[in-house]
Amino acid sequence: MRILLSAALVAGLSVLPVPADNEARAQGMPPEQIKQILGVTKANWVSFRDWQGQQLIYFTHLEAWKCGIDYVFYGLNGGPLDQIWELETCNPDNPNAVLKDKPYIELPAGSTQSISVQLIYPDGTKSPVETFQYKPQ
Repeated sequence: MRILLSAALVAGLSVLPVPADNEARAQGMPPEQIKQILGVTKANWVSFRDWQGQQLIYFTHLEAWKCGIDYVFYGLNGGPLDQIWELETCNPDNPNAVLKDKPYIELPAGSTQSISVQLIYPDGTKSPVETFQYKPQ
């Protein structure tokens, strides 16, 4: 939590106390601030990894902010955003926990050069489409 709080402060966001009964504010901040944090941290939304002959694309960062996201749409290699990443259910008692067994998709090695992602927030607004390029290491 200290890291998230620091990230919010570095981004110029204030962290306001919120009522415990407001699920939209489960992460201790209003939904607008969650959107701002996701905007500031968009470079971390997804990450690539080569592992045992497969290409993995991780959605861990988005899983950690799932209480502030309704939907995650994505498309591969410049294709349409016609796939959906199923986020875990938000647990207001532990909103940033990533408990999903596989917070990634598995693809054949070298099959994906890019992934484009768009978020839909609880207020119905959409993030800009962000495209992430695979950079082998």
